[in-house]
Amino acid sequence: MNITVDSLIGIVDPKPNSTVMIYDVHASESGALAILDDLYKQICEYQDKSVNWVFIVSTPKYQELRNITVERFPWVKKSWGHRYYFDTITTRKLLKKYNPDVVFSLQNKGISFFKKEQLVYLHLPFILTDHRFRIKEDGKKLWFYQNVVSKSIFRSLRKVDITIVQTQWMKNALVKKANVSEKAIKILQPDITTNQIGKYRDAEVARKTFFYPSTGFTYKNHLTLLKALNYAQNHGLSQYQLILTITPNENAYTQMLYRFVREHNINVEFGGKIPRESVFEQYTKSVLVFPSYVESFGLPLLEAKLTGAPVIASDCPFSREILNGYEKASFFDEMNWKMFGKLILDVAKGNLK
Repeated sequence: MNITVDSLIGIVDPKPNSTVMIYDVHASESGALAILDDLYKQICEYQDKSVNWVFIVSTPKYQELRNITVERFPWVKKSWGHRYYFDTITTRKLLKKYNPDVVFSLQNKGISFFKKEQLVYLHLPFILTDHRFRIKEDGKKLWFYQNVVSKSIFRSLRKVDITIVQTQWMKNALVKKANVSEKAIKILQPDITTNQIGKYRDAEVARKTFFYPSTGFTYKNHLTLLKALNYAQNHGLSQYQLILTITPNENAYTQMLYRFVREHNINVEFGGKIPRESVFEQYTKSVLVFPSYVESFGLPLLEAKLTGAPVIASDCPFSREILNGYEKASFFDEMNWKMFGKLILDVAKGNLK
């Protein structure tokens, strides 16, 4: 999910010869790293070279240029102790060394002892959702973030100049739950125009291939999807296929999903991660099913909408916002697998376009 350098410059409005520090030692894999990678590439290609950029990262190996400095700290990833030392000691040294005019943190919270202009990119939807995570069902990490880490993040965001989020629902939740001023929150939706997604167009046919690009977390709600398919299968759905981008042995949750599939003889392909172009191509011949109930944005919803693919999504603020006015979108109560299953049957029969 891109943060364009143009939008960042528009918010910061840095003066010539000023220094902007990009602060993100958290990003080392997955979506967080993709965001950081993309921002680095855009800054490298940005025509105006009068601004100095300092990247503070952990494992990414970025090339330094005339106006781009890179400081790497891979040891941050060794333990929480190393991370604490970096946050409290090393960061102070870096701020003294570079004396930035602006810090842009992509780590969901600001630097408490930095007193100049500071922006934060917030991309943790599960600290804002009304859904309550439970240790037994969802794991300790999600529970800990929602109930403990969220408090320090909220305190931090009340002190920074600007918090950047991707959707109106996150802005509303941040105002309500963290008491952050509306004026201090900016919405920047993902820019996916560089992906050339416009060349992928959905065919106007009834279809029985269902596609869910997602990671293997409980809030992605795969089990409700599998129960819905089982219901549809028991009520006449045949010659169908569900394609997932997870594998059976990623964690205890995906192992449970695989057992459910085998027990109920559901036609599911656990394909694992696939290239972006393959994701776009899959939209043109599938129905996007999106049962996730916690998302900062829900990028597949926008992508499927832009390709013209049918979508069945959980009825949540983010999905309603992204799919607003889209005629090929249908919604179900997030845990209501029977309602979900009936919509699957309708789409497969061509009753829903």
